[in-house]
Amino acid sequence: MVLVGVVVASMLSACGSGGGARTLTIQTDYASDEFAGSLWGFFPNQVAVRPGMTVRFHQTWTGEAHTVTLGTRVTELAAPFRPQLSRILSTGVVSEEPPGYQAFSDGLPLFFNEAGVNQTAAQRCVAPTVEDLPTDATACKRRKLPPFNGTEAYYSSGFIPFDGVRGNTFDLKIAEDANPGTYLYYCNLHGAPMGGEITVTKDGDVSKQAALNRQGKKEADRLAKVLLDVYRDEKAGKSKYSGNLAGSGDERSVNAFGAINEFTPRTIHAKVGEKVTWTLIGHNLSFNVPAYAPIYIVTPDGTVTFNDALRRPTGGWPGRTPPLSDRGTPPRLVSIDAGAFDGSGGSKSNGTGWTPGDKYSITFTKKGNYPYACIVHPGMIGKVVVS
Repeated sequence: MVLVGVVVASMLSACGSGGGARTLTIQTDYASDEFAGSLWGFFPNQVAVRPGMTVRFHQTWTGEAHTVTLGTRVTELAAPFRPQLSRILSTGVVSEEPPGYQAFSDGLPLFFNEAGVNQTAAQRCVAPTVEDLPTDATACKRRKLPPFNGTEAYYSSGFIPFDGVRGNTFDLKIAEDANPGTYLYYCNLHGAPMGGEITVTKDGDVSKQAALNRQGKKEADRLAKVLLDVYRDEKAGKSKYSGNLAGSGDERSVNAFGAINEFTPRTIHAKVGEKVTWTLIGHNLSFNVPAYAPIYIVTPDGTVTFNDALRRPTGGWPGRTPPLSDRGTPPRLVSIDAGAFDGSGGSKSNGTGWTPGDKYSITFTKKGNYPYACIVHPGMIGKVVVS
């Protein structure tokens, strides 16, 4: 496995201006040479800095949105989760709901609410006190972030948007007069288990980038183990699901703190007129996809919204119509046939909302290569070769 932060850190870590301030890089999310996917963590999850330094969070773009959110209120409410975080990093799964979960959920803005995206959480925000946070899910009054001094109740990067391979960063500048102490932070989309801590010290040891890289890789490898065990079984044909798979997972990975976003196998060989069927484990099937389809849209005024166009079927292909069922009853699995496809007709997508175990079939009527993707997760790609 290769943690991207190991590569980018040498490019991104540099001496800053003013009092010899330096930048240390923490990798947000994960990339591996073995699978396309996402791990919901900060690698490593602990860093020690001096006042005047910068912690740079470099986000691996996997299709998952992340924030870096901290403050005195976060430290207070996230403290019960720290023992759980240690267990997650050693086992790779979330096994229990820690004490204080409800207080945490009620006491901090969540990225999503009933109306969609909560702008308080999705946009940059600094609130000196809890009372300064909006109560109506609107954007904070103060969205220009000053250097963090440790007194703020709530201080957040907001959604870190895609900005190319060398972008996707959030620089947390520690104020020259920052109060020494340990500050907990988390991603307000994935919750407190995706968190970490920053220790600001005037006289203690400061982290070194090489050591951060090594520790980050160890943490990522441990978090990935459960998912990799499942994925390797799928590639070997030992999966709970048979045939062509769109997605990955079984009972072992239900509580894993991450996801493998793969088509297995990545290349399917078929004959003209042959029907190809996938078992969907979430995700979607999209052919003739655009070069880039953002999952979240940021409008000129900073509003963050989900790109609803990605949820819907396109190009005349059928999606999943959830069957009527009693509340609490798992939905009945469906098998849908999209009919004939010769590669023409522009973008084709079966949308989202699939239940693990649903099946989707396409009959290819012309020789050629048919690349496809999950439009929601960059890097989740496959190809059908028809002869």
